[in-house]
Amino acid sequence: MDVIGQLEDMAAIKLQTLDSADENEFEQVVRQIASIFPDTAGLDDEKISQVCRKLQERFNITMSMGACLDGEYRPWLDESRGDITWYYWGRYQRYLRKKKFPEPVITKMGLVTDRIVDRLGNPNGEGQLKRKGLVVGDVQSGKTANYSAVICKAADAGYRVIIVLAGMLNALRNQTQIRLDEGFVGLESGRSGQSGAADRVIGVGEFNRECTPVSFTTQDQDFHRPLATQIRTGIGQLNQPMLLVLKKNKNVLKNVVDWFRDNNLDFSQFPMLLIDDEADHASVNTAADNTEATAINAGIRELLELFPKHCYLGYTATPFANIFIDPASEREMIGGDLFPRDFILTIDAPSNYCGALRIFGDQGDLKILRDITDNEDTLPLRHKINDLPEALPPSLYHAIRTFVLSHAIRIRRGQGREHHSMMINVSRFTDIQTRVKEIVHRYVEELRGAISVHFALPKAKALGNTCMRDLFETWHEEYSELDESWSDIQEYLKEAVSPISVIEVNGSRGAEPLDYNKKLWPNGRKLIAVGGLSLSRGITLEDLTVSYFLRNTQMYDTLLQMGRWFGYRGGYEEICRIWTTPEAQSWYEHVAEALDELRYEFTRMEHQKLTPKDFGLCVRSHPESLMVTARNKMRTGQKVTRQISLDGRLVETAVLRAKQNILEDHRRLLVKFIGEVSQLSDSGSVTREVLGKPLKGSYFWRGVPAELVKSFVQGFYNHPKNQLTESRPICNYLDLLFHDEGIDSCDCVIISPENSNSDLPPMKIGDLEIRKQKRTIQQVSTINGIETIELAKRRVASKGHEVAGLSEAEIESAQKDYHKSTDYPDRIYRPYRQRPLLMLHLLDVVCKDQGQSIMKEGVVAFGLSFPGEAGSRRPRHLVEYVVNTVWWKDAYGEVLEEEDEASDE
Repeated sequence: MDVIGQLEDMAAIKLQTLDSADENEFEQVVRQIASIFPDTAGLDDEKISQVCRKLQERFNITMSMGACLDGEYRPWLDESRGDITWYYWGRYQRYLRKKKFPEPVITKMGLVTDRIVDRLGNPNGEGQLKRKGLVVGDVQSGKTANYSAVICKAADAGYRVIIVLAGMLNALRNQTQIRLDEGFVGLESGRSGQSGAADRVIGVGEFNRECTPVSFTTQDQDFHRPLATQIRTGIGQLNQPMLLVLKKNKNVLKNVVDWFRDNNLDFSQFPMLLIDDEADHASVNTAADNTEATAINAGIRELLELFPKHCYLGYTATPFANIFIDPASEREMIGGDLFPRDFILTIDAPSNYCGALRIFGDQGDLKILRDITDNEDTLPLRHKINDLPEALPPSLYHAIRTFVLSHAIRIRRGQGREHHSMMINVSRFTDIQTRVKEIVHRYVEELRGAISVHFALPKAKALGNTCMRDLFETWHEEYSELDESWSDIQEYLKEAVSPISVIEVNGSRGAEPLDYNKKLWPNGRKLIAVGGLSLSRGITLEDLTVSYFLRNTQMYDTLLQMGRWFGYRGGYEEICRIWTTPEAQSWYEHVAEALDELRYEFTRMEHQKLTPKDFGLCVRSHPESLMVTARNKMRTGQKVTRQISLDGRLVETAVLRAKQNILEDHRRLLVKFIGEVSQLSDSGSVTREVLGKPLKGSYFWRGVPAELVKSFVQGFYNHPKNQLTESRPICNYLDLLFHDEGIDSCDCVIISPENSNSDLPPMKIGDLEIRKQKRTIQQVSTINGIETIELAKRRVASKGHEVAGLSEAEIESAQKDYHKSTDYPDRIYRPYRQRPLLMLHLLDVVCKDQGQSIMKEGVVAFGLSFPGEAGSRRPRHLVEYVVNTVWWKDAYGEVLEEEDEASDE
């Protein structure tokens, strides 16, 4: 360990004894220790400041407990705590501290995992034990660390058989085995037979090896039945817990089940914990016939039933599929399938987590996104297996230079011994990934050669070289606002570029393992990883700094899981960069908001003491279930019907038909509607009101007849991608509101911002002057033969539009009830509405490349904000939506094909 690292660790030990510490106390402790110990004495102020910054990152972090929904539950852990020897958990805590986990995070992890283990059930209790639960975290937020802690505590409590299902890919299974070798076993399983046990000690084994779990899988070998049979060891012969880390594969599951049956007679004495990592992927039963089960789902259930005492614990960041387990009846949902009937628990990420909302949200503080708009000539989104590129998009060359520069910055900041990674994910085809890797490697070699010759020259001479000039221009564009000057960076360029390797992470012959073993790379591994599916789910790229992502998918879980850039970037988050298309960015924001809404509903339902069954019924009627169901049922090619609740929801025409005659029809429809409403207003049957900020300049009517709104919706040509704005379900919902609630009218607002950003003249309808809202899109695309306008962020309305018609007192109450103090989403106002709100928009849609408005008269769009509270125990006013899976398969079938290939690996 270097001197700075030693000083940091010694200061951390001292700071753990303090109740709290401010910036001055951090510095006092560091200087005091630096003056005492010979190795650290005499460090300059810059090095002292580096240590103080690292310590603040470790100690000034907050983390909340998350929420939990319980079914039937009998607490047992507190009563048994004194009888348990916390051996495995104790050494795992020490390991986390050595890994520099923030102390508040370790404390909260201990509390959260106590909640989980308590809900697993007492392994030493009488009778059978059959529990199913789900833990929901964020992508790359530390779920593996969490379930490693759960495994340690479960082993201490008496669970004898621990099985971890670690995704569908060898790379992910191998990486999970490494993590558990470090955090639970204490020996490097992949090196057995190569050296003595002392040489294999890693992770927790460095603190205590009095007890060691027995692993029947290794870092490079999944469960191998002949080898396990050769060992001839039954569970009863083992004094310590046994561990199996398995790939989620039907043949592997069958081999494990057969081996258990052949070698162990009595399972009743051996409580089993099964951790299902990425539980939404492949585990959920998506069979067309609910009387059957998919092979992996059936294999998991068969494995569980071997053990009279078993617990199934799923972990996921994308819980949609788990909640939308879609049996024929409610009874089956909580019966034999893997639905988490006993508990669903969320684990909140610490305050230093870089998540989707920080990156893609409206109020995101990380300005690290970069657009890819130059790929169609070299790496088009839609391509075939033999469309091998001859060159890369200029933006990718720029991203590679950014990666080199970011490494130089980290070296200067004292992080040169840390890992440093870049991800390139541009195609599902391995042949294209191989070609991209070759081109990237050649470019890195070109940079390496130019830097080695010119980095030590004066700036003017150095920039005479083309590569050096390109690096300087990239620095100026990306990092010139940071404290590091070009002179600072140029000095470290050779050290930054020299160790960088380019590897291929996939199933091809030229692939390499994504290995960050500190014994092999004691100074940290510096790599550019090129891949596809192998980089799309569960896999961790350590210290991922630069990402280049070019994929065509709108599937919630696939989209989020492909974003391996989420996680922790202590001391360098502002130099990270993500290149992707504007369309992908808008989808990421949409999905992030959907997940945030789901968590909000989860917390609210916890306060109402609702159960997982209540939550499942609620979320199965969530509008976003349409997407998940379409994806799960796409292979059948049949239409799927879903019962959806629109209570407390917003539906919008974020995707529009672009054909000129349809755009003109929509404008005439708007004129007709406003004329009819104005007549009712003149007669006094509808009230027109003046709005203040943030809607000043817009026009509002209260009490517009629902029949008039239905006529408008029915006259609008809906795009197939706008599932939720189909006219039939919306009109049926308005009918239900009348029959069940007596609500026969809507409020209506025409958004006409006083400070319009459009250069087009307003549209005059009667005495109204409707100003246009400017929206920029990449281009008018063609989807399945339909000319299409896709608005960014999958939104039409802007924040604050849904306050229309609410009183100041209602707005204040809604904000007071929200679980956060600021940045209020519009969904919090819907419970205070008395009737639906129709929002009408006249958009100035401009193609970015052409700079011209699609229609100077304006493009009409609408949204409907429905009253009520989303996420009630029993959703009311259900309306029927039909998903045409044939259309979805044509548009997004590539995702399914890629996953089918993985399941056959």
